[in-house]
Amino acid sequence: MRLYLLGVGPGDPELITLRALHLIQRLPVLFYPQEEGREPLALRAARPHIPPGKPLVPLPLFTGHDPQAREAARREAARTILKALSQHGEGGYLVLGDSLLYASPLNLLPYLEGIEVEAVPGISAHQLAAARVLRPIALGEGGFAAVTGLKGVDPEGLARFQSVFVYKAKDLAALRRAFPERRGFAFLRLGMEGEKVLPLEEAEGVERDYWTLVGLWQREEEGWKG
Repeated sequence: MRLYLLGVGPGDPELITLRALHLIQRLPVLFYPQEEGREPLALRAARPHIPPGKPLVPLPLFTGHDPQAREAARREAARTILKALSQHGEGGYLVLGDSLLYASPLNLLPYLEGIEVEAVPGISAHQLAAARVLRPIALGEGGFAAVTGLKGVDPEGLARFQSVFVYKAKDLAALRRAFPERRGFAFLRLGMEGEKVLPLEEAEGVERDYWTLVGLWQREEEGWKG
């Protein structure tokens, strides 16, 4: 039995790789994380490429603070995957962005005994974000950092990076205070309907219904685009 973790890109169906596209069309069953109150974003990105009649199996997604609830959700998801793969032999788990970057199905790997797992890379949100504002991710001897903003971001150690990308940014005002020397942009619903790209100082009061990605660039990169 084999499970493919299919990175489907940041949300735009046209940014799915050919490798992921071929597997989406070929595999006999596809899994996706079930999200409360909205159409699952990974499924939305892949849906234009899914052949009619393909079995689509939702999996519980719980990332809250209750460890028992997390454990129960992961075990239930693993049982569902095992049952489907016992019938079909192989399948794919749709992952928004890249399959190994802040990807929820990675939490299931300890529960998938006897299953071969292959990760299929996808375009990450920070790649599309940099393209939207035409700023380099890294140049020459420079580098970049990707961090999570769920519990705030400590700027210590990040000054040397040309760009810093904050996934799941919650407190935009705090990011402005933490990185006053950087030029920041907020990317809302990147690659999806209703996408907004705003200077960080203009985004703080904007209503958000999905985790926001923030990109922070060193000021010397301003020459690329004003």
